[in-house]
Amino acid sequence: MGGTTRTKAGRIVASLVVLFVLAPVAWSAAFAPVNGSLRHAHDSIVRVMAIYPVRAPQEGAPQAKQRAHVASGVVMDDSGHVLTTASGLAGCIEIRVRTFDGRETTADLQGLDPATDLALLRIAPGAAPGMARAPSASGQVGAHVYAVAEWFGREVRDEPGRLTWRYDEPLRSLLQMTTPVHPGNSGGAVVDEQGRLVGVLIGNLADVHATDGLADNGNARGSAFAVPVDDLVPLMNDLARYGGVPRGFLGVSIQQGLVSDPEHPATPAVLGVTITDVVPNGPAWKAGIRSGDLVVAVDGQQVNSPDELVGRIMALRPGTATDLLWIRSDKEHRARVALTATPDSVLASRLEAAGAAARAHAQQRTEAEQH
Repeated sequence: MGGTTRTKAGRIVASLVVLFVLAPVAWSAAFAPVNGSLRHAHDSIVRVMAIYPVRAPQEGAPQAKQRAHVASGVVMDDSGHVLTTASGLAGCIEIRVRTFDGRETTADLQGLDPATDLALLRIAPGAAPGMARAPSASGQVGAHVYAVAEWFGREVRDEPGRLTWRYDEPLRSLLQMTTPVHPGNSGGAVVDEQGRLVGVLIGNLADVHATDGLADNGNARGSAFAVPVDDLVPLMNDLARYGGVPRGFLGVSIQQGLVSDPEHPATPAVLGVTITDVVPNGPAWKAGIRSGDLVVAVDGQQVNSPDELVGRIMALRPGTATDLLWIRSDKEHRARVALTATPDSVLASRLEAAGAAARAHAQQRTEAEQH
């Protein structure tokens, strides 16, 4: 009996030895290409430091500099274009970038876009390798991804996660990850298992004092959101050419259009977009559009929702003439409308509403998964 027990115990120990010796080998072999790809992705991540002036201690003394904000950045190509978060860059007197090999250089601000919270910088060509880009299909909900970014303003790390949601609205598209946001992550990369760029993380820059200590003590917060890769190239082109993203403006307030159905009077049919207010002397006003009109088409294409109309208009450049079709008192009206530029106040209002909707949706998803 004792010999049999010892023999069984010996076989169990031998099996465990085989398991613990061979399993790490198999694990490493399976994930070696991924880890290697992620190392290449690390090389395309830079630290972005926005430097702000501080009040001189005495009148006439030279102005001191303080390193006030730090974030991540993604090198998009070998020409030195870098995408980073726009939050906190306004008003800075200098932007410095530190590459993967520890070199630090000054960056030129090419442009920024408040809607996506992204800014385009330019450093010396070849200072760091451009990151490979994933096809759009890599950003599908459910995909396994990594957040590759500066952590706490000190080093580049990667954290695994999963894409849980894609939110498309007129101003931007957003990807949500299961990964929380850490100080300094904003402006970093979301990459697939091959280390290819899926999106750029957005959010506020982490506050950093002159000592490089983090104001919020490095606490993770919220969920990570990213602008998907398919939006990045046109965004870069606009920022490089215009210094921003020109968006068309019609000058109306709108709501979902509803048309009464004689056969179902209790459930009106959804059709077009109803004008609730018109900016005096704005593009729509000058074209003859008034409150109560029902816009049903833009450039010959049917419009079915407020978001669709806003998306169509904002996708056009200021100065573009677009054909509108609307209905008033059962009669069709047409006009060619010359769009102007979207005012900053309107853009800020829409951003606030879109951000609130995104956060609310993310919270609902989190609560649903917990239950």
